[in-house]
Amino acid sequence: MNYKSHAMKLLDFVNLYAPMWKEEIMNEYPETISDYPREWIDLLDSLSEKELYDVDCKRDIPALSGSSFREFVQTIKTLTEVPKIPESPELPLEMWAFHGVKKKKKHEIQKIVPVLKNLRDHRHFDYVVDIGGGVGHLSRVLSHYHQIPSISIDQNSEFQEIGKERLKKFRKLDGAKDVTFMNLTFGRAEDQAALEKVFHEKSVSLGLHTCGPLANKLIQNTIDHRSMGLLNFGCCYYRINPEIDFPLSNFYKENNFTRLNLFGLSLATRSHAAMELSTYQTKERVKNYRYALHLFLMKHYNNKYATDVGECQIQTYWKPFQFYIREKLAELKIEHTFSDEYFNEFYADPSLQRELRVMFLCNIIRWQLGRALEVYLQLDRCLYLEEQGYDVKLEQYFDEELSPRNLGILALLKQA
Repeated sequence: MNYKSHAMKLLDFVNLYAPMWKEEIMNEYPETISDYPREWIDLLDSLSEKELYDVDCKRDIPALSGSSFREFVQTIKTLTEVPKIPESPELPLEMWAFHGVKKKKKHEIQKIVPVLKNLRDHRHFDYVVDIGGGVGHLSRVLSHYHQIPSISIDQNSEFQEIGKERLKKFRKLDGAKDVTFMNLTFGRAEDQAALEKVFHEKSVSLGLHTCGPLANKLIQNTIDHRSMGLLNFGCCYYRINPEIDFPLSNFYKENNFTRLNLFGLSLATRSHAAMELSTYQTKERVKNYRYALHLFLMKHYNNKYATDVGECQIQTYWKPFQFYIREKLAELKIEHTFSDEYFNEFYADPSLQRELRVMFLCNIIRWQLGRALEVYLQLDRCLYLEEQGYDVKLEQYFDEELSPRNLGILALLKQA
């Protein structure tokens, strides 16, 4: 993949739809609705619940045929098409190897291990440094079953103690290597001296779902120590500081690539994958109650900007509206004399229900942009690593339905 030309194509698309991703629907409502083509809203409004659910799950459906909305969706699919890693046979490990490991984690380990094993067969390295390794599931499989020494770094000492206890219980095969646990906070100044001893030209850095700016720190640490390799999977992009953490590459900076604000970064984080219909229905219910609260605050308190109110227990959203709004007004410390009857009448009003419908349909359109923004961000990281002397591959490692943050950056220091 030519990352520069791909990034330029994405830039044009990102700029074209900037009004959608730069603002949440609630901010500056109702003006934000004008950023969404009426034709698209009407098309989605004509769909059944099942069809809308399929659209939200990124499935192509006959009802979209010939529409400009389908062209929009297909353009996103083309621009976000990233190669998949070659298929490898499932690791022939004993059942005990994955005892206590969740399905998602097992799937990720099954995909990552063959890549690292193949890498070690072709370019020798001393060990893998697993950042945010938790209880050490991945490190244990690498070390015990594939003879690849691993250092698992995590700031949570409780997780690591669990991992150490588990190691005592697991059968250790002949030739198995050790797992070393280091209780450190990656990137913290007082832990830097200890980290300096770990990273060097014969180490490979691994970050499985490095949260927010942690990915940047791992990338920079790999570069600073001229580590032989890096395999990184980003997540929680909304935790990135948009002023200093993006962009990284000179290519993005010199060509004035559009910065992603917090709304854009949050959308990149939530680039949706397939879900159960019941999950979709709950998501719609949550959005409807949240939007209704916003419209209530607009009507009675002239509050036009989205207020952070957090979430509720799921069952609250399936109770009458009075329970939800009373809880939220109390959290916001807003005193009032409204009755439960008024709250429920407010929510049931047909004109309000129509507004909620349109807002939700606009969000279905907006959610389509998440993957494009994620790839846009990841390409910047790829280009930065290329500029620093690394051969880079951006590939899909995991089944998106099991692990939506499935984009991995494999970077290998160029050989002289």
